Amino acid sequence: MTLPRVKKALNIDTETLVALKVMKPNTLDTKLEKEISALQMLKHPNIANIIEILYKASYKKKNGKVVTRDVIVMELADKADLFAFLKLSFNLSPSGFPEPILRGLVRQLVEVVEYCHQNGIVHRDIKPENILLDAEYNIKLADFGWAAVIDNKYHKTIAGTK
Repeated sequence: MTLPRVKKALNIDTETLVALKVMKPNTLDTKLEKEISALQMLKHPNIANIIEILYKASYKKKNGKVVTRDVIVMELADKADLFAFLKLSFNLSPSGFPEPILRGLVRQLVEVVEYCHQNGIVHRDIKPENILLDAEYNIKLADFGWAAVIDNKYHKTIAGTK
């Protein structure tokens, strides 16, 4: 699957910045449909929640050409992902995050994972690159493409590094 481009835009109804996942043609595949389905079941302050899905939205490119794309409008987490924040932190101080900051991030992560599990969703791809930070440096868990619904079925997915 070709990864979608993520852009910032202003939501004129709420006057807030949002993230737009502009999909290439024909990329609403099973993984993305699973992500949309999981996110529509969840609403939490520490999840990059879907605001709206625009199917076949038309827009004008810089060159004037009008194109049609599926667009997912999501909450914006505009600071960085946790991996970039970790790297920056270690560059500034060899000891990494100060304990109060780390405690707050871990608390938020535990709370959002517990919320997902209580609502029947398992993320299955939690890593620093999928933990985003918003303007106040709060966690926004993202990328639910590997998510699964908790049920009595056996889920077998080959993933990860060999």
